[in-house]
Order: sequence, then C-alpha cells, then structure tokens
Amino acid sequence: LVDAIREDVSVLTLLAEVLCLLDMIVNSFAHTISTKPVDRYTRPHFTENGPLAIDGGRHPILESIHNDFIPNNIFISEAANMVIVTGPNMSGKSTYLQQVCLIVILAQIGCYVPAHFSTIRVVDRIFTRMGTVDNLESNSSTFMTEMKETAFVMQNVSERSLIVMDELGRATSSSDGFAIAWSCCEHLLSLKAYTIFASHMENLSELATIYPNVKILHFYVVIRNNRLDFKFQLKDGPRHVPHYGLLLAEVAGLPSTVIETARSITSRITKKEVKRMEINCLQYKQIQMLYHAAQRLICLKYSNQDEESIRHALQNLKESFIDGRI
Repeated sequence: LVDAIREDVSVLTLLAEVLCLLDMIVNSFAHTISTKPVDRYTRPHFTENGPLAIDGGRHPILESIHNDFIPNNIFISEAANMVIVTGPNMSGKSTYLQQVCLIVILAQIGCYVPAHFSTIRVVDRIFTRMGTVDNLESNSSTFMTEMKETAFVMQNVSERSLIVMDELGRATSSSDGFAIAWSCCEHLLSLKAYTIFASHMENLSELATIYPNVKILHFYVVIRNNRLDFKFQLKDGPRHVPHYGLLLAEVAGLPSTVIETARSITSRITKKEVKRMEINCLQYKQIQMLYHAAQRLICLKYSNQDEESIRHALQNLKESFIDGRI
C-alpha cells in the first residue's frame, strides 16, 4: 500500500494543499460575509462573453479595517478591453487592482462579493504582475524578476484571461521602462483578454489617442498648500497632477534647491509631452470616430428598442458623425 501511495504522493500533496487553501478562503470569507449587513455583499451575475462590470466594489479585507473605505467601479468590455489607471504614489492604484482580483475570485468560487452590483465574465486565469523585490536565491534583480513574471503572462495568456499589471517597467531606466510598458500594452491590446494596467507614467495615456479600445482612469487627488490630499476616488479620463513626485520628495525632506532644479527640468519635459499628445489626437481622430460609430451601431443591433427609436438613434448618430461630435 505504501509503495502504491508513493507513486502518486506528489498529486496527493498538491490535492491536500488545494483543499487547505479552499477551506481557508471559503471559511474566512464566509465568516466575513456573515458578520456584515445584508446589503453589503451581493450575489454576482455571470456572463460568457459580456463585460466585467463592478459597481461600488470594495476591498474585502481593508474595508474591515477602515470604516471609511471608498468604493470604486470598473467596466471592461470587448469594445474597451484595456483600462489604464493613473495617479500619484499612494493614491490607491495597487489596492484597486487587488480589489478587482479578489472580487472576481470570490465570485468564481461561489461567494457573494463586496459590491452594490457585479457582472463577471468567467475567466480561465488571473495573471498578476505586482510589486516585486530582488530574488537573492536565484540571483535575480528586481527588474529581472519583473521581466520573468511578465514573460510568463505573455506566453500563457488566453482570450478569456484577466490580466492585472502594476507599475510595469519602474525597475529600470525611465526610457526603457516606458518602452517596455508601452509595447506590452500594444501586445495585450491585440488580444480579447481584459487588462487592467496601473502606472504613474502619465505618457501611457497617449495610448488612448491611438487605440480606441483603451480607457483611461485616474485616482482623484487635490493639491492644497503644496500637499497632496488623496480622495481615493476613481474618475474617468487622464489627469495631470503637476509635480506630485516633487511634492512627496519635499515632504520627505529633500533640500529646497534640489526640488527647485528638479521642478524646472520636469516643466520643460512636460511641455514636449503635451505637444506630442495634441499631434496624436489630430492624427488619429478619424480612426477614433469610426471606431466609436461602429461601437454604437453594434449596441443598436442588439438593442430592444422599437423601430422608430432605432431610426431616430441612427439619425442622431449620422448627424454627430458629420459634425465631428462623436
């Protein structure tokens, strides 16, 4: 008997680990849910090819620690299958990524989720590339570890995967890091996989001026008396927060002369970037209009509206397209 078991000991060990993990996840989250008011956790809806939509999503762990946790939404579909989340350091990007992953996992293991409403496209895998450190055992630097994880994602991703990437390319030079982040985004855009990409590289917002299936979001921050006031609220569109790195560096105690020199340098760089984005917007405006028109036509194709309403919507779409307002 021992010899027979020994042949399959690796499989039995893996099965025991999986059962332990499921027991921990289900029991711990079941306890969390049972101690919350009835309307705090809701039953998720599932779709085969529809969007990933979460209204008022919350982090299931952090909301138990912070009573004033701010909920946020997400909507990803085949028409806009990549969301780029921007914002300063400590604005809430990493927490948001973890929150979305946890909600999807909870939904797919049969739990209620911390959200007002959710529709989940069933995923085959969740790929994450989040904060890393040096791996001394394998003699891998932070950047090498980051690249190995990214390579694994690129080689194994499918159309039904959910990809979550946080600050890709920050562990090398700024130019190479930006180039790698941009090219990875372009590769993922060619797939039907849903991707959430968080970065404080504001230049990545230019992707939305070229590719119509990119959606830009930002975490709202207010600057008061040269201090950052984090609101932890996710809003649509890009937003330039001027010199937020310098503000944090000033709080950390860097000399004022160093801060002023850095501010002068970054102002000159920013002017060049703004000019390039304006050129891209003009160059790709026609493609963006055609894509948005196609999106609306697809929505009308599957609409339940009556014939007269659809005819009216088509007329409005035609007028908007001619006027360049679409």
